[in-house]
Amino acid sequence: MTKIIFEGWEVGMRKIPFIKLLNEKAGLNLSEAKKIKDRLVDNNEIVEIEIDDENLAKKILEEAKKLKVKGRIKSC
Repeated sequence: MTKIIFEGWEVGMRKIPFIKLLNEKAGLNLSEAKKIKDRLVDNNEIVEIEIDDENLAKKILEEAKKLKVKGRIKSC
């Protein structure tokens, strides 16, 4: 199990593509993905999600960084 820890965002963050990324790649439903985006952007919370495949987690984080989301991987 691998955790992606989203720690913040940069100006110009692409919010809708980030929600789609979480929905399509991380397997979250749209409501869950939007809640994570809201917690990250509106509440400035650090948000963790668990991904079974470490390679998939790395790909998700790489794509998130392109969308101006700050994060890191934590292997369990």
